[in-house]
Amino acid sequence: MLLHFHGGAWVMGAARLEDRLVARIACDCNMLVAAVNFPNAINDDLASTTQECVATTTWVVRNLKSFGVDGLILSGESSGAHLAMESLLSLRSASIQGSVRGFYAVCGAFDLEGSKSLRASSGKALLIDAPSALANLGRLAPSLPVDLRRGPLHADLQDLPSALFIAGGLDPISDDSINMHDRWDQTNGNAHLVVVPEGPHGFNRMPTRLAGKTNAFGRQWIGKHIAN
Repeated sequence: MLLHFHGGAWVMGAARLEDRLVARIACDCNMLVAAVNFPNAINDDLASTTQECVATTTWVVRNLKSFGVDGLILSGESSGAHLAMESLLSLRSASIQGSVRGFYAVCGAFDLEGSKSLRASSGKALLIDAPSALANLGRLAPSLPVDLRRGPLHADLQDLPSALFIAGGLDPISDDSINMHDRWDQTNGNAHLVVVPEGPHGFNRMPTRLAGKTNAFGRQWIGKHIAN
């Protein structure tokens, strides 16, 4: 089973908008897929949003057999990758992460302090305005418990499953994925990174050959890990 968290800067989006992408995963990988329709962080309450995602993931893990499956892959895009990562870390803290076979993130947001690439962005990048993104982080992060405010990039990453991080070369938050990959691989030796040249933030959703090839590569990686 793949459990997917949508993007939208934590304040926008819904699970139904993921239908096209997750349907391809379900069909091509012959697996069960669920997109989480978590509450967006209205009133800058990211803590409640994170708690809902953790609770949903924990429930799914504890009830995997009722879905007729015995393994789980967590995935997320942009802010959804942050929520998927916090959910994975919560599973590990509860010692129930054993059923998680992989972590798949596209254009993930992992550094809530604002990565170097985001702070260096001119503000003219496609889809992300860097000053607005930094202001958004500044509003949302303070609602989190102190140990989560810096983001999962700064967490203990021991004992985590295989992971694939995909980033766009033109994405202002590309450093989030690059740095997360580096720390994950140094700790666990099982992380993989693809930086797609000319890819802006969210490029995998665009009607381009670049998006098609990237998404197909991601599905191949998922298929490999559910077969193991």
